[in-house]
Amino acid sequence: MLIPFRDSHKVVYEVLEYGESCRVPLQVESDNKDYESRFGDIVGFRAKIRVWESFYIRGGPFQRRDGERLLEWSDRVDPSQYTWPDSDEILYAIEEYKQKSIKYAKERFTLFKVLGPTETSESFFTRPLPSNMQRLNQIMHRFDFALFLKVNPRKALKVYDRIASVILELIKAGCELDFVDAIRIADDVAGYSGPLYPAILLKRYIIWHRKFTEIVHRSGKWVFLHCDGDIRKRGLLTELSNLYDGIHPLDFRPKSTLKDAIYWIKEIGHARETIGKKKPVFFTGLPIDLIFNVSITSKDLLQVVKNLIKFHGKEWLILATTHSPYPGRSYSEKEAREKILFIRRSILEGRI
Repeated sequence: MLIPFRDSHKVVYEVLEYGESCRVPLQVESDNKDYESRFGDIVGFRAKIRVWESFYIRGGPFQRRDGERLLEWSDRVDPSQYTWPDSDEILYAIEEYKQKSIKYAKERFTLFKVLGPTETSESFFTRPLPSNMQRLNQIMHRFDFALFLKVNPRKALKVYDRIASVILELIKAGCELDFVDAIRIADDVAGYSGPLYPAILLKRYIIWHRKFTEIVHRSGKWVFLHCDGDIRKRGLLTELSNLYDGIHPLDFRPKSTLKDAIYWIKEIGHARETIGKKKPVFFTGLPIDLIFNVSITSKDLLQVVKNLIKFHGKEWLILATTHSPYPGRSYSEKEAREKILFIRRSILEGRI
C-alpha cells in the first residue's frame, strides 16, 4: 500500500528557506503526472509555445537546406522575417498549462516549467528528424545553432535574444499563477566535457538567466535550473549558484554503473563544498540509468542515496531523479517502480 506524502509543500518550502526539514523531499520526474504526483513531493508541467513544439520533428525555420553552403545559409537566415509569437500565444500556453496542472497543485509543490533560450535556439536551426527516430519517439541534438553561431555570431545572437524575450514573457505570465510554487527553466548548455558553446554565447546565457531569475524573485516565487553536463567547468556552476534557488541534476559525469554512480556522488559532495552550505538546493541523487537497469537492485540504489547523504549531507538537498524515463520506458515497469517505492519507504521510515 502506498502511504501518501501529506506534507509536500511544507518539507519543500523548509528545505528551500532553511536548508532542511523533517525529512528529505523527493522528486520523481515522469511524463505520466499521476506517477510523478503519487511517488514524489513535486509535480511539474511545461508551458509550451505551441508553434515551436514541432521544430525538433519537422525541422526549424532556420534549418540549413540540403547542399547549402555555409555562407549561403548565413545570408538567407533573416530573423526579422520570422513571425514571432504574440501575446495570444502566451495566453494559450498559460491556459493549456492551467488545465493540465491545477488538479495536482493542492497536494504537491508545483513547478511551471519552460524550455530555455539555448535549447530552443537549437530547435530553430535543427533539420527534420529521421523517420526511424520519430517512430522511437526520440529527438536528436545536432547543435546546428552552435554551428551557425560560428558562421554568423551577430545573427545567431539576434535569434537567441528574440527567443529569450518571448520566454521571458512566458515566465512573467507563469509568475502570475497563484498555485504555482516555483519556475523551472531547462536550458542545457554543457556536456560531460563542460560547456559546449563559446564564451560569447555563455555570456549571453548568464545575462538572460539573470533576467529570468530576477523576474521570478520579484514575484515572490522560487526559481530552479535544469542543465545537463559538467557545469563546474569555466566557473559556470558558481555563476549559476548566485542566480538560482535550485539546480538539477548536477549531471557531471556518466553513471550507468553502480561504481560510476558512487564516484559521481562524491563529485557532487565536492561541488557542495565549493559552493558552501547554502543555496542553491541540489536536486539530484537518483540516476535514471540505474532505476531502469534491471541488474541494479533497490538496495544498490539505496547505497547510492546513502553515499549522497554521506558526502553531501541532508541540508540543501532534494532527492531527485536525474531525468524523466527515456523514450519507450516508464514507471509502469515493475522493476523500476519498485526501486522508487523502496526509496520512498526508506525516506518515510527514516532510513534516509
